[in-house]
Amino acid sequence: MSLIDLHCHSTASDGHLTPTELVEHAAAAGVTTMALTDHDTVEGLDEALAAGAGSGVQVIPGIELTVQVPHGSMHLLAYLPTTRPEALVERMTRQTELRTERIRMIVDRLAEIGVPVEWDAVRARAAGQMGRPHVAHEMVQAGHVQTVQEAFDRYLADGGPAHVPNAGLEPHDALSLVRAVGGVAVLAHPASLRLPPRHLQSFVQSLAARGLRGIEVHRPEHTAEQRDAYGAIAKRLRLIPSGGSDFHKPDGPFLIGDTGTPPLGHASVELIVTGANLSE
Repeated sequence: MSLIDLHCHSTASDGHLTPTELVEHAAAAGVTTMALTDHDTVEGLDEALAAGAGSGVQVIPGIELTVQVPHGSMHLLAYLPTTRPEALVERMTRQTELRTERIRMIVDRLAEIGVPVEWDAVRARAAGQMGRPHVAHEMVQAGHVQTVQEAFDRYLADGGPAHVPNAGLEPHDALSLVRAVGGVAVLAHPASLRLPPRHLQSFVQSLAARGLRGIEVHRPEHTAEQRDAYGAIAKRLRLIPSGGSDFHKPDGPFLIGDTGTPPLGHASVELIVTGANLSE
């Protein structure tokens, strides 16, 4: 059975494989269609599409936008008609500056609470966009924690002693930007919003009124109850039931091509490809 994965990361943001290595890894795992959706950058897309052409893997260009909300955290996946939409690239240049400032503030806060890591080491670890995982790995390297997960649990997670709120786009601004470049916007990992079911549906409905086209229903960590709930929201609001592994590295926690049970189907891909006017 061919696998589909519409949420993957490379070294252009916080993944462990280069775009070429990512596509090769996907092909070896039986993935026939994948999207590269790095955080707030499109820098890996040209390389990924070139690798896909040589491997038989259909690569859909995408991006994962950081969005600022007062509850939990929100990311918006955008599937794009081209690899470098001008308006998006211009906006992401500023977001890169803000992301770097945020990571520097996290490093400074860690120093203040007696858990120092070297800023230059964090920067060197990031081949592309810097993110909290790069800080977490340096915390392991410095001996402050045993694992990356421990770094998040004790210090870096939302509400933790070293947490610094992201400087993402406002939800409606993010949706307007995706619409302006002809992309298809999909709400990533809806559970991260930390909203009760009734409030989540109301919030997603407000996003759909502004151009949201889909919601991640199929993810490896979703329980059956979550999958059914998000699927019901998608059906009720006529949204695309999308999904992906949120792959970052070969040794987990999520394996490429794993979108849970049942897996993501081709019908969702066709809707996204058609909506973004992508070439097959």
